[in-house]
Amino acid sequence: MGICVIFGWGNLAKAQTGTGEDDPLRFLIWLSQDTQAIPKSLLMTSPTKLAIGVSSLFAVSRFDESISNRSVNWRKRELMRVLEELGDANAVRPLAFVIFTGSLFSDNHRFQDAAFTSFQSLLYANVLTNALKFGFGRSRPFQGDDAFVFRPFSGRTSFPSGHATTAFAAITPWLLYYPNSVTVLAVIVATGTAFSRVPLLFHWPSDVVAGALVGFSTSSWLYRRHIRRVNGETGIPDSKIALRVAPNTISMTLKW
Repeated sequence: MGICVIFGWGNLAKAQTGTGEDDPLRFLIWLSQDTQAIPKSLLMTSPTKLAIGVSSLFAVSRFDESISNRSVNWRKRELMRVLEELGDANAVRPLAFVIFTGSLFSDNHRFQDAAFTSFQSLLYANVLTNALKFGFGRSRPFQGDDAFVFRPFSGRTSFPSGHATTAFAAITPWLLYYPNSVTVLAVIVATGTAFSRVPLLFHWPSDVVAGALVGFSTSSWLYRRHIRRVNGETGIPDSKIALRVAPNTISMTLKW
């Protein structure tokens, strides 16, 4: 049962209301449900995937110092500075929020979902990366220690790379929702952003790989959850209030 309240001007004869994939309030439900699902998902992480990730990090870490030393020649290249800026969370997060907000004024639900998933992934992945930084306490290359110096809870923040996390958390959802040449190019740019931190001596190569894994894994997890909801594979309770804005019409449905 429900009440439909319509405010408008002009032609109201075909004003529509509804919930589901076209209800912008669905994102509040997604945010709530996804946040509640985090502890269970972390505990149920596939041992195989975890083993592959750890093994990859260990393999890369064996070459941390040699790769870092060889990449120093790139340090003064302006391209490294430009790419580095694309991973600044303080700039990327607000931009992602602006894109998501703008998407709500379109009728493209897939675009809305991709924009929200990108913004949400940034929030979750950055929190996880900052927690890992605090816990591992790895020294950065420019701090003079070797690659295997870890001082947990010391304030050292090299592992994982926040720029790599940000770049991949922002871009991966767009690749998954829109797999095409443009998004593949964006992933290549994200890879360059992650790598730029190595010659600039802010991170070891394994820091970058770890950050990329955090960003990619977070985005993939959220994408799978969101796409299942859109396809009706996971039940989502309709919101109590459904709001729709259209030219010359604002409609609202109250449900109970």
